[in-house]
Amino acid sequence: MSVRREDLLNLGTTREVERWECDIQDVDGFSASKSELHLFKSMDAMVEKNSKEMIDEITPEKLAENLAWDEIRIISRVDHDFFQTWSWDGRVFLMNSGGSHHFAASKYIAKRLNIEVPLSGRYRVHGINQVALESLTQDFEIFVMSSYHTHQMCFHRAMQSFKATYYWKDLPRPYTDQCAVFLPKAERRSAKVAEILHASAFQDLGRYLKDISTR
Repeated sequence: MSVRREDLLNLGTTREVERWECDIQDVDGFSASKSELHLFKSMDAMVEKNSKEMIDEITPEKLAENLAWDEIRIISRVDHDFFQTWSWDGRVFLMNSGGSHHFAASKYIAKRLNIEVPLSGRYRVHGINQVALESLTQDFEIFVMSSYHTHQMCFHRAMQSFKATYYWKDLPRPYTDQCAVFLPKAERRSAKVAEILHASAFQDLGRYLKDISTR
C-alpha cells in the first residue's frame, strides 16, 4: 500500500537566483569531471595531480589560455552551466558539463596571481522545509536501512510476521543503496520496532535531518 504525504513531497526547498555573481575563488567543486572527484580534497589537489601542464606557468597569459577553453560553459555559454549549494553544506558547486580541469587550473593560477575572475549565472540553493519535516517526524520514526534486496526482504518478513506497519522510500544519490523506513508512532507494534532500531543504533534519519536543517 502506498501513502501520499504532502509533507514528504514538500520536504525539499529550492531558491533560485537568476543572475548570481561570484569570483572564481568562491567555487568549491564540480558536478562532473574526467577525474575521480571523490579522490581529491580540493580543485588544487586535482589539477596538481592530473593536469600539471595547465599550471606549469603562473602567468596572466596562462590564466587567459585556460579561461578561453570552450568547455568552461559558465563563461563561454549563456544559460548552460549553473551554480548550486546545499544549505546544510554551504559550499558552492559548479554544475558543469565539461571543462573542470581548465576551470580548476584557472582558479589555481588566479589565486597565486591575486587576480579576480568574476563569474555569473543561475544559482540554486537547496534546503529543508522545517515545517514539513516537523510534520513528518511528529507522525513517524524514520530510519536509514540498506536497499539491498536480501536485507529488505529479511526486514519485510520480520515486519510481516510481527504485523507491524511500515513504509519505505528510496534515498536520492549518492545514497541509492539505502532507503528510508517510516514507522508510524501511533501504532503500538511499529513503535516497538522503532525502540528496537534505536537500541540497535540504526541511523535516526528524522533526527539527522533536523540537525542539518538548522545549520
